[in-house]
Amino acid sequence: MPDILHRVGIRSSADKVFKALSEERGLAGWWTEDVKASPEVGVVNQFRFGDKGFNHMKVVELLPGKRVAWQCVDGAKEWIGTEITFDLKEQQGTTLVLFAQRGWREQVEFMHYCSTKWAIYLMSLKSLCETGVGKPFPRDVDIG
Repeated sequence: MPDILHRVGIRSSADKVFKALSEERGLAGWWTEDVKASPEVGVVNQFRFGDKGFNHMKVVELLPGKRVAWQCVDGAKEWIGTEITFDLKEQQGTTLVLFAQRGWREQVEFMHYCSTKWAIYLMSLKSLCETGVGKPFPRDVDIG
């Protein structure tokens, strides 16, 4: 099964990055402004992207300052069943985020689109944690 993988360094503490990845306010600051989320294992967080769709993510793991893991339970058919992970490693004032969306059934054109969008959103996460301002949907970069 093909996977989407990214790595980004963020000049911020792992705790601050973890909060941006797990709390509703943080998620709304970098991924989409239309979010209903709670930092609790077992909860299904809801992310909406206007007329472009939605994703419902079950929180499967929360290790403060270390890891956030979700499983897509509803949304784009290609996403259902995929696992999204954010592994955090703090090194000398920088937090490395190792991102993965694993379990795609096949490598389709939509996967290429999603890989680019994840990179854009990870840069939004970086901006949010470093400057206090991200570019979540609908203010993100439109790649058509």
